[in-house]
Amino acid sequence: MSRSPADEDGYDMFRSNKKVTAMKACLHSLFCLFVFTTLSVGAPPRDERSKPSDPHANETAFDEAVDAQPKLLRISGQFDGSGRIVFDRDAVRYVHKHWARPKKVLFDGEPWIKLHRTPTPWRDFGNRLDLSKARIVNRQGRDVIAIEHTPDGFDIYFSDSPVGAADYAVTLAIPRRN
Repeated sequence: MSRSPADEDGYDMFRSNKKVTAMKACLHSLFCLFVFTTLSVGAPPRDERSKPSDPHANETAFDEAVDAQPKLLRISGQFDGSGRIVFDRDAVRYVHKHWARPKKVLFDGEPWIKLHRTPTPWRDFGNRLDLSKARIVNRQGRDVIAIEHTPDGFDIYFSDSPVGAADYAVTLAIPRRN
């Protein structure tokens, strides 16, 4: 078998590598085109994928999700003796029974100093809550914290029988009215 002078300098091999490289590039492009076409066949037209008809739909859905959650109300303070907090749609007030009055009372994170007056946060959301379904979800203290439902709302009772004041905290879950 005789070799041509072109084989000796590698020219044919070089020309054959160019063909392989060109073929690889062509196959790669065809493969990409095939995949793109296959994936886009079932996709809806661009104008159907555009923005929702209502630009505030996401905000409305978020507001509805928040409204579906119960209001979590936390009340804390130092109690010595007994008393109750009376809740109705329009007002909240503390009714004292025995021993010392509560101190350092927080109502939904705000100081509640005048216990015979409705705390400011309650005025913002009290009439939007279903008081008949209020429940205690967390309580802390060394003695009793209890809930009693009434025709107008509910009462939270605090009873600290041991000598001296102690820290108490209660978290209530109150569903929103529809």
